[in-house]
Amino acid sequence: MKIRTKLSLTLFSVILLLLILLTFMLKLEISHCFGMACESVSHLPQGLSQQLERRFNQALTQSLLWIIPLLVIVIVILLTILTRLFTKRILVMTDHARDIAEGEWNRSIPIKGHDELASLADTLNYLTTQLNKQEALRKQMIQDMAHELRTPLMTLKSHAEAFLDGVWEPDKQRLQSWLEEVERFEKLVASIETLYETDVQNAIAPRLLDVRKVVESLEKIFSTRCTHVGIELAVRYAQEPVEVRISREDASRLLWNLLDNAVKYTPQGGRIDIVVDNVEGSSVLCVTDTGVGIPEEELANVFERFYRIDKSRDRKKGGSGLGLAIVQQLVRSTGGEITVNSELDEGTSFCISWRKGGRKHSAE
Repeated sequence: MKIRTKLSLTLFSVILLLLILLTFMLKLEISHCFGMACESVSHLPQGLSQQLERRFNQALTQSLLWIIPLLVIVIVILLTILTRLFTKRILVMTDHARDIAEGEWNRSIPIKGHDELASLADTLNYLTTQLNKQEALRKQMIQDMAHELRTPLMTLKSHAEAFLDGVWEPDKQRLQSWLEEVERFEKLVASIETLYETDVQNAIAPRLLDVRKVVESLEKIFSTRCTHVGIELAVRYAQEPVEVRISREDASRLLWNLLDNAVKYTPQGGRIDIVVDNVEGSSVLCVTDTGVGIPEEELANVFERFYRIDKSRDRKKGGSGLGLAIVQQLVRSTGGEITVNSELDEGTSFCISWRKGGRKHSAE
């Protein structure tokens, strides 16, 4: 049964019941008042008074018998019009939802009023916009993945053909170049595997980890790398433990990706700051650099898979566009939030916060 029919029947039943009760009460009250009026007239004979009351009740009953059906017809017509007007917006949204299921995401629902239906229409429009965006990103991701896979494979193929045709001798330099392409291909596959693992990892979280220990370990590794390229690396630790329910491997992975990006896009003479602290009931980890920055219109997409702001520069440096996607997935899977702030030619700051006691886990 359609919602329009259900709504009409419900309203009709309620109104009809109220109408019957009102008619019954009105008839009793009018008859009672008429009887009292007849009794107050002292010169009327008793028989005549009873006859007038009986005739009055008959006339009243006959009037109600044709008035009630007329009212019922009027009510049915009004209910039909009102329910059609009310359910029209619902049917429009139903059609729109069906179009979304069929892949038609270019339509939008006109929003009228400020009621719950208007809010639902706004939600469906937002869903359509997001689906359009995700579809565009999916196509871009497939295109980028194909390119990232094709580039090392074509290089390996050309090298192999040159060796077989005798154009090149398999000397150390060319074999080293070949090995670099293999390693690049291996890194890409490893990144895809890592992203998959973060998507399907076990819901049972590990024990609490003091993030300071992870930062201290990676500081030693990246300080050498930063010194080599002329970048200053500074770390500020909290005095007390900064505990997060995350495995050491995942914490190292997300911090490594953030620091790796910071080093790549910070020029010589720049600076990278790492802050690990407890702030207002949350464990906070921030990585800030004085690098090239990110355009404001690109900030919303930096965590998308295979998304690159400067594709040519990223390929040159060996990036796959998966690092920040992995970071975001790891942060979300551990109950945290990550934010990014950036200005062109000023630098970028990534901050992760985990609220203490804000997430329950089923096991230690």
